[in-house]
Amino acid sequence: MSSPLKVAIVGASGKVGSFVVKQLTNDPTHFATPLALVRTPEQVKHWKSEIGIDAKLTSIENDDVETIAKAIKGVDAMVFSAGAGGKGVERIFTVDLDGCLKVAEACEQVGVKRFILVSAIMAENRKFWWNLTGLREYYIAKRSADRKYIHANKAEADFAEHKEIARQDVALFIKEALLHPKETNRKTIPLVNGTVPVNDFIKELA
Repeated sequence: MSSPLKVAIVGASGKVGSFVVKQLTNDPTHFATPLALVRTPEQVKHWKSEIGIDAKLTSIENDDVETIAKAIKGVDAMVFSAGAGGKGVERIFTVDLDGCLKVAEACEQVGVKRFILVSAIMAENRKFWWNLTGLREYYIAKRSADRKYIHANKAEADFAEHKEIARQDVALFIKEALLHPKETNRKTIPLVNGTVPVNDFIKELA
């Protein structure tokens, strides 16, 4: 049996990231204790003392690539689920775009093999989001980050009934994607809730 995967998470305190942490910690057979990269000493204390996972103080906005690389040395995979969260256009570009690119570059430096980016559905379709009030800059950032690092094949979400997805289901898919690299590597995979179980959907991606 292969060794459990060590996964680092940017955005572990967020709405998707916190569920990813739960998914990984609930499966110790396949995953080592996750590493949360967080912005404040209070968050480090929370994750280490209260949740019981690894945590390092790391700013994807202010730290350089080399500093981020040192923080993640030894991990097998990275999940990037951070976002500016409506805190202004400037932070969209320093977090969602440049922050993401810096983390990806850091992963390249230290040989992290898997990089999973939680993006936005339809980010590749400029006609869809260009006239969305208040969201254009967000989609520009997401699309640019996607295109820089994924070079993707697009999997279709025809299985879905509704064009939305619960955050818990995103986290479940991320866990399964980490366990199925052959089926999910270098792909843009739109996710919406439907009737097909996650494991069956992943088999269809092969």
